[in-house]
Amino acid sequence: MSLVASLPGRPLADGEIASLNRADSIELAVAVESDTDSEAAEANAADAGAEGLLVATDSWVKGIDFLGGAWDVVESVDIEDDEDRYDALRACEDAVRANRSDASIDAE
Repeated sequence: MSLVASLPGRPLADGEIASLNRADSIELAVAVESDTDSEAAEANAADAGAEGLLVATDSWVKGIDFLGGAWDVVESVDIEDDEDRYDALRACEDAVRANRSDASIDAE
């Protein structure tokens, strides 16, 4: 079963992200926060759970976004060492935020 297929069909709670971090196959799982400046929107996003996610193993980093009722890998970067990891995390974070931004523009 793929990582995306194993995720529930909803945003993830903090405890679920912590569970991913405890998985043997995952080295890092972290929520991607919204870029919004609105305190109300931030509060609503926190209540709903994480809709953007970075997941890393020793060989890749994936940026995963929850839009339209499903999780989707929006960026995947292969890595060879720890020096590559930072750039890969940054690229995947940027891709998730860009995907969220594009979706909010399309909704208008």
